[in-house]
Amino acid sequence: MKPRLLRAIPLALIGAAITAIEATAPACADELPVRRPGLWRLTTVAESIGMKTFETCITPADSIITGVGQKNCSISKVLRLGGELYVDLECKADAGSQKTSTVLTGDFATWYRAMSKMTFDPPQQGISHMGVTVDGKYLGPKCTP
Repeated sequence: MKPRLLRAIPLALIGAAITAIEATAPACADELPVRRPGLWRLTTVAESIGMKTFETCITPADSIITGVGQKNCSISKVLRLGGELYVDLECKADAGSQKTSTVLTGDFATWYRAMSKMTFDPPQQGISHMGVTVDGKYLGPKCTP
C-alpha cells in the first residue's frame, strides 16, 4: 500500500518540498552580503534610542553584522530563506553572553534592511533583550572625511 501512496503524490509537490528544503540549507559565513562601498545613510530604530539617522562610509571590509570577526564572537547559524538571510551571532565575555538574531533583506547595492533581536545572558543594566532595525540607503561612491 505504501508504494501506491507514493505514486499518488504529484511530482510537483515533491519538487516543491525539495525546493523548500534547499531554501533553508545553511549558507557559509563568507556568504554574508557585502554592501556596495561608498557613502550610506543608515536609519536605526530601537526602543532604547528612538530613531537616529546618520551617514557613514562603508568599505568592502565592513561586516553587515556587528561583531563578525571579533575575537569572542562566532556565527552559529546562517540560513537563506527565499530572498532573506537569517543569521545568528553569539558573543561571549567574562560578564556573560549576547546572542543576536538578524534577518537581512535588500540588494545591498542600493538599499538593505537589517532587523535584529539581541538577547543578553545575564541581563545587562536590567535589559534581557532588545530589538533594532537598520535601514540603509546608498548615497554614492564618494565618502566625506
